[in-house]
Amino acid sequence: MADSQQNHYCLNLIEVNKKQPVATNQKIYNQQGVLLLAEGASLDENRSQILLQHKLHKPLEHCVGIANSMDAQQLFAYLNKFAKNLPGLYAVTNNEGYQKTLRLACLFYEKFPLLQQNLTVLALRAKHIYHQGLFSALAGIAIARKLNLSLPDIHATFIAGLFHDVGFLYLAPELREKSHGFSAEEWKALQVHPLIAQRFLDMVPGLPKEIGIAIIDHHERIDGTGYPRHVFGDKISKVSQIIAATDHIIFNHSRYADYGVHAHSMLLAALKLSDNIYFESVYNAATILFKEAPPPTETLVQLPSIDLLLTRQKKLRSQFEIAKELAQQLFASSKNPLVRSVAAVMGRLAISVVRSGILQPEQEDWLVNISPGHNNSESWSLVEISVMQDQIYDQLVHLKNLMERIIESTAREDDTQFNHLTNTLNKIDLHETALVSPG
Repeated sequence: MADSQQNHYCLNLIEVNKKQPVATNQKIYNQQGVLLLAEGASLDENRSQILLQHKLHKPLEHCVGIANSMDAQQLFAYLNKFAKNLPGLYAVTNNEGYQKTLRLACLFYEKFPLLQQNLTVLALRAKHIYHQGLFSALAGIAIARKLNLSLPDIHATFIAGLFHDVGFLYLAPELREKSHGFSAEEWKALQVHPLIAQRFLDMVPGLPKEIGIAIIDHHERIDGTGYPRHVFGDKISKVSQIIAATDHIIFNHSRYADYGVHAHSMLLAALKLSDNIYFESVYNAATILFKEAPPPTETLVQLPSIDLLLTRQKKLRSQFEIAKELAQQLFASSKNPLVRSVAAVMGRLAISVVRSGILQPEQEDWLVNISPGHNNSESWSLVEISVMQDQIYDQLVHLKNLMERIIESTAREDDTQFNHLTNTLNKIDLHETALVSPG
């Protein structure tokens, strides 16, 4: 693990020590064999500064312990408390069969002290990511049960769900606070987090290696358009695909939280535009979870602004046309293997654009002429348009990042071509199309 990554984790432990005691459970030496800290030393700020100045002989995680780390009983209780706040999730977790499976999964987790340490740090230092992990673990078990996976695979799904984003503890904290608007350099750093998470899971004694593999692949897609390895469906495990689906769901849940009980219906609409990037069995199992949730009984109160929808639609349409032009240029000029992934994303984006209707003048006319006192059906149509725009935006971001990597590779070959492609790429400006809040 890189020194900077280890240092970021050490800085997190300093903050944890202010709430729960963190102490060394063995002597800590640097790589030259010099004793840095004695066993039983509190990891306060002064002592931590010593560690930050050295390369350690052993990973820091193996050398420290956190008082009152989260055990199986605490985790089980908190997972159920968390599920109660999400009606759709609670509908599938509140039964005897599921609860038995969940309890066994928590007991499996408790076998590994390093997992308890890391999850405690997540809970105290990265609450948002911690909650995403709880959701992925709970929903992952539900999907795995629908797929009749074995108990070891269910346990792998549970652990991979809890820790799929643990790599952010080893990166600059500002990265985990952002959800969109990443610079090129930030995006590159972001793509490292599955690799870091796998390295952490692989250092846990006795933990099955397939859990680390599932985590490294949770951003991979069956059409090869994911990261960090750009592998295709036949190389991706079912467990990693389950975590990918739950990660997609919880990301959009955060996006639509302001819509309250209606967020669940919006998540299903978002998932429908992603039906060709997951294994069909995983996609079908995930959608079943939504159908088991109780439908909302409250009327939609908050709605997207029609003016903002119109503005965003025009911008997304323009960005799509520029992206299509650039993709065609790359198909004709580049031999980079990522071109295959660009073609897949471009094809999926084109399907989403057709489904959404943003290229159709009729939809724009409808938005312009919708009556102020629109009915429930029209209100929900506004919400669906907003969801579709969100998904198109996400796909454009992903497509732009892929195309940027291809263009970077041409810099070493042809300066003129590089400059031309870069100028076209820079016309895809997605900052103003990122979000539409309820009006």
